Amino acid sequence: MARLHIHPVGLFLLFFGLLSWVVALGGLGASTKDCTQRAENKAASCANTYQLEWWSIWFEFILLVIMILTCFTVAFDRARHIFLTYLGMVTVLLTIMARNFITNSFTLINQDGKLFGTYRTDAYSAAAAGAVLLCITNFALIIFVGLGAAVPANPYASLSNTPAAASLQTGSTAPVEQKYQPSTYQPSNF
Repeated sequence: MARLHIHPVGLFLLFFGLLSWVVALGGLGASTKDCTQRAENKAASCANTYQLEWWSIWFEFILLVIMILTCFTVAFDRARHIFLTYLGMVTVLLTIMARNFITNSFTLINQDGKLFGTYRTDAYSAAAAGAVLLCITNFALIIFVGLGAAVPANPYASLSNTPAAASLQTGSTAPVEQKYQPSTYQPSNF
């Protein structure tokens, strides 16, 4: 059986991240559909509006899939710092995405008390919820991947009878010989 190179909670977080990604993808897709139905210059306007969001969503998906595929191999330990860097990058992008969707998801009410754009509000709310869930998941993954919460190389090492490595003695009272004399050089320019 393959050895798990990430804490089991970290593996759960990876799968929870995929579920959150589905929520964010659905909200982003609905928001893009709403944009193409409302905009005058549909292709250019919507492509510019949601360009960063689409890149962020697919960046997150690829990162989560690669982390899931490598968490049973030694490659996960080797790529730990790369994963941390990419998790930090995509978390920043998802935070911006969440802010954009949260600020645009307010419901507008006209003077008659009727709601404007409930579909748009639902789509924006779903995208914002998915992005916030992905940010929370990424922060937790940064903790589990970054703080070395992986399973130790030999989980049964504490059960063996081998003594621990000798520690260095500190606080010795023996005199220490100074190898170099202090400099007596004085610059003449001053």
